[in-house]
Amino acid sequence: MKVTVHNTSVPGANEIVSLTAGKNGLIYGGYTGNKNHLFFEYNPGRKTTRDLGEKIVSANQLYFKNGEIMTQKIHHALSTLPDGRIVGGTGQNFSCGTCHRKVNEDEGGHVFVYDPESGQAKDLGIPVPHMWIICTTASPDGEVIYGMTYLHNDFFAVSVKTGELIFADQVHGAIWGDSACSHSLICDNDGVVYGSCSDGYIFTYDPKNKKLRESDVKLPGENTCRVDSFALGDDGLIYGGTWETGVLFSLEPKTLKLKELCRPNNGPRLPALLKIGDSIYGAAGGGSQYGTRGAFLFEYNYKNGAYREIGPVVEKETGIEASRIHAMTVGKDGTLYAGETGAQSIFKAESGDIETGNNAYLYIIEL
Repeated sequence: MKVTVHNTSVPGANEIVSLTAGKNGLIYGGYTGNKNHLFFEYNPGRKTTRDLGEKIVSANQLYFKNGEIMTQKIHHALSTLPDGRIVGGTGQNFSCGTCHRKVNEDEGGHVFVYDPESGQAKDLGIPVPHMWIICTTASPDGEVIYGMTYLHNDFFAVSVKTGELIFADQVHGAIWGDSACSHSLICDNDGVVYGSCSDGYIFTYDPKNKKLRESDVKLPGENTCRVDSFALGDDGLIYGGTWETGVLFSLEPKTLKLKELCRPNNGPRLPALLKIGDSIYGAAGGGSQYGTRGAFLFEYNYKNGAYREIGPVVEKETGIEASRIHAMTVGKDGTLYAGETGAQSIFKAESGDIETGNNAYLYIIEL
């Protein structure tokens, strides 16, 4: 494979933590970074980035006690609708354990919809006041956007057309760090939503009866407490990666039968998966931050169960190597686009050390 690094160069952008491919052939992404600079568009033909951050509404600006700005983010929270519009959600980016925070001073994460054709965006409001949005997914028909929040592990459903809050409830889960809530959500072909809660158990939401259910099916891997990534196969199965152990698993929607498939790396995470043809492609590895090797790409063929490692995510000409890929999408021509999080820096915060990104590289991968 060939890897090319594109520095997206948007003001204050630290890392790319969401990606989705537009139906217009362009790539849309979400950053951890500065307010009003969280959303971007990449043009593969021109190899240029356009800052769309001013088009969407995010939460009010918060500050640490010493006056430093708290960054915001669009984390695992972008989807392309059947009509080509892009939907997503915003959140803050600091530990919920920080001592310097008043909950009622933080308005909470916004849901938005962006129309690439008109270049206009619509703010759908704040589904859960004071809570940040950590991940979203859209219904197969594109009419509803679902999301999870942290601190409090809320689950919500919002009408894309009207912005109406259709459903809101809370799942059991821990409240620490960036929370133990599900870091990804997915809909199956029937529109049922899946995520994780309560120390690694699967939950579902059925929009037909508006029922949120916590199951007794637990994620694989010792000490696993949350889903890191999801992908839907053409076989109807859901494929997922776990946070703490980096295990790839499959989940049968009707029965919730869960099967551990493989462990590409010795943990700790598996935050980026996507489906191409009969295979699930993923990026494993955490880099020196986690005491493991750098990011590498792998393929799992769900038709025959074959696993193969493709290679490290490194640009040979410059030696720039990804430490941990956090989001991936695939363009119309089969090119993969990946964003990195964490990398090599640590931010000393009131609540302890917080891993932060130090670049906004878009890794362009030709298989």
